[in-house]
Amino acid sequence: MSGVRAWRRRLAAAFAMAVLLPASARATGLAEERDLGARFALEARVQLRLLRAPAVTEYLRDVGTRLAAHLDSQPFGYRFFVVRDPTLNAFAVPGGYVYVHSGLLLAVADEAELAGVLAHELVHVAAHHAVRQEEKTSLINYGTLLGVFLSIIHPALGAGALAAGEAVQLKYQREFEQEADHVGLGLMAPAGFDPAGMPAFLRRVLREQRLNPANVPPYFLSHPLTEDRVAALERRLPTMPRPAPRPGGDARLAAAQATVRALTEPSETVAAEYRARVAAAPQDPRARHLLGLVYLYGGRAADAEPLLDHAAAAKLPGAVGDHGRALARLGRADAATRDFESQLHVAPDDAAIQAELGQLALAAGDVRRAAALLERALELDPELDDAEYALAECRGKTGDIRGQWQHLGRAFELRADLERARSAYQEALELTPKDAPERKDLESAIALLGHVGR
Repeated sequence: MSGVRAWRRRLAAAFAMAVLLPASARATGLAEERDLGARFALEARVQLRLLRAPAVTEYLRDVGTRLAAHLDSQPFGYRFFVVRDPTLNAFAVPGGYVYVHSGLLLAVADEAELAGVLAHELVHVAAHHAVRQEEKTSLINYGTLLGVFLSIIHPALGAGALAAGEAVQLKYQREFEQEADHVGLGLMAPAGFDPAGMPAFLRRVLREQRLNPANVPPYFLSHPLTEDRVAALERRLPTMPRPAPRPGGDARLAAAQATVRALTEPSETVAAEYRARVAAAPQDPRARHLLGLVYLYGGRAADAEPLLDHAAAAKLPGAVGDHGRALARLGRADAATRDFESQLHVAPDDAAIQAELGQLALAAGDVRRAAALLERALELDPELDDAEYALAECRGKTGDIRGQWQHLGRAFELRADLERARSAYQEALELTPKDAPERKDLESAIALLGHVGR
């Protein structure tokens, strides 16, 4: 719990800064940026319609961390979220929190285009653009920056957090957009993505924007798009390496897109479209895989299982794990365990699969193994609420009642069930000795939850 305690301590300090800092105070340093991101993430869980789809966020995390590994500076760990919103938008918050709207995820034509968007956002964070931009306005303080980003969620929230009462909106200046473009472009080839994906996506959206100038995507309100900006990127391409698409990358993107559609669009409409693809190419395992995912996330695991079995036999990326998910939902725990273990052999850092395997181990009574798998899953991705919930059960079974309540509190917090989160943290607090360092952390957590959305 040491990482959670440190996170809580930073977040408590962040709240105090948001309330107490005068307008002239300067929010400089990495700690302040981490605090801002953590406070925003807390608000976002309540105010945004986040898509709880670990398989999709795991894919984003994979693409994003490949890119982030090539940044010169590594000031933050990065967390990735999908917002259930059809608009074309993505944004990154100081501290390493990256949000992609489902509409943008469905709009990219290939993995290189998605990598271009993520590379651009990662550079905004790593280069501290939000802080540097606000420094130029002489308004920089924690409250102002928090207000800028809360305005993305809802203007009223942002207005309430702006210490100076300024109507500030996120709109990156040209120099920061150029830096994010050009540094981001340089990340792509070393990470295994074709740099042409970045200008290709921007060019396509620019063309659509010209055809319908009244319909400017939200992404380009904060990231102004011009012909010169796209052309400058295109001029660099002849001098850059152009790696081939990474094996299985576009197939994984297609799987993520099918999953998002199954979770956000009318189920029968989506299923009919993917059934037509199978009918047009009945032997194509990729078509079967996508239809299987649509069935799986549409609540039809029995229909999904044979399709995903066929895709797994064809060794499509991620299909073994997807087949395991169908088996788990059908109550075939032993077969699902074998599939999850096979998937982890290929992708040992797949946090979502680690969590699902941990939950199966817990159901089978292997508490020690379950706890190890769930702890590893949360180390890789601290946003997995089901893993936190299952780890709470592990703690209870081993007699660690205080730990049980702490993990339950975190699970409820991730699910934006703040009343139950506060109640669980209060139960943990009552079991914590007065001289234990965890006591202050729990008190801070309870206080912070009481201020979300205010």
